[in-house]
Amino acid sequence: MSAQRHIRFEDEALQAALLRELDQGAVPYTLDSAGAVWFSENDSDPVTAAAHRVRDAQFSGYFLKCKTEKESRRLVAALRQARLQFFVEHHESGTWLLVRRADKPHHERLVYQLMDGPEDSESE
Repeated sequence: MSAQRHIRFEDEALQAALLRELDQGAVPYTLDSAGAVWFSENDSDPVTAAAHRVRDAQFSGYFLKCKTEKESRRLVAALRQARLQFFVEHHESGTWLLVRRADKPHHERLVYQLMDGPEDSESE
């Protein structure tokens, strides 16, 4: 049996869009009580493709991921306070933040201030 992975957008509209994409593509998945989409490693490519379509429909962006959930919560609060647009995603690897590419200078400043240097976060 292959490993199980999951994804859940905190934004309900994005999560609903992901489910539509998966259903349209007949991609197998299950939902847990929190609404997270669980899928096998074998199905990761079509799930990832569906998630990218949902993300790409929002804005040109990239990911920020903090080392700890505490740091993620702090960064979410700072992004909200700065009124920067972002979306939160939960994965088996932790919390990821989809942020606007156009706001990158602001992100770099916030990450540096919050984490005492940019090496404490990963971006993709």
